[in-house]
Amino acid sequence: MDGRPLMAKDPNDQFENLFEPFDLEGEPAEAEPQAFPTEESTATGQPIAPQTSESGVAVYCASCGRPNDPANHHCELCGARLPRSSTPVAPQPMLRTTAGARALVVLSAIVLGVALLALVINVFGGDDIVEAEEATTTVATSATLPIGELTPFTSDCTLELSDAFSCEALWDDIDDNRWNATGGGIGAELTFLFSPPVQITEVLFYNVEDDELFHRNARIKAFGIEIDDSVQQTFEELADTNTNPQRIQLRSLRTSSLTITITSAYPGVVFEGKEAFPELALQAIEFFGRTAPDPSSSTTTTP
Repeated sequence: MDGRPLMAKDPNDQFENLFEPFDLEGEPAEAEPQAFPTEESTATGQPIAPQTSESGVAVYCASCGRPNDPANHHCELCGARLPRSSTPVAPQPMLRTTAGARALVVLSAIVLGVALLALVINVFGGDDIVEAEEATTTVATSATLPIGELTPFTSDCTLELSDAFSCEALWDDIDDNRWNATGGGIGAELTFLFSPPVQITEVLFYNVEDDELFHRNARIKAFGIEIDDSVQQTFEELADTNTNPQRIQLRSLRTSSLTITITSAYPGVVFEGKEAFPELALQAIEFFGRTAPDPSSSTTTTP
């Protein structure tokens, strides 16, 4: 040293901050030989192994080429700022989905959509659809099976007066024929058979039209009707008049047999000086309804 006092370092001097302090005491250390690429290494194409230190791979100074410890910020030989590179950041992995996962998402969306549609139809349109189907079925059934007169294929009546006043006179096409029963007719049973089975909606009773015969013979008053597709017997009563016909409503589903049992009668009376008859008389009986549907066939109808 030349004995001149050292100037104090200004902490605010940015140029001074670029260099690290040197220890000037003692003899300067001899510089280590530098390892630079040679013509031989360049010609052979063999890579030169980098210099290493205790801390790891050496960092070479861009100014003088001296290898430095990776922890240094400045070159130990010339004091130049050593280059620093930022640590690379690995990119975030991209979200990947497989074909199976995508198919599952699509299928789930379809199922959810169908479920929501079914819920909307049940809440807002279910009653209308059911009513429309019922109306369609009713109209189609009525059109296919119209109500009309039903003719039994045979009949049997108890207490018949004679063959001339048999049970067939009640449903044949001869107007003058009539049925007569002995003993005032009380307790007589009139049975009618149908094939194929029928749905009977109405039964019509015709008393004798001739006034003399109407009054001199007994007339049906009360009776019961029994059908084979019902366990309950229906009881009815007729008015004592020959203003015909007298209608009795009946509902059957699939009837093959109908029986009328007479429980009481209006007795015969003297008419214009002529005595009454002990027999009961009835002019005719008619049945109305439709043929019963076949239960083995489908009950669903279309418009």
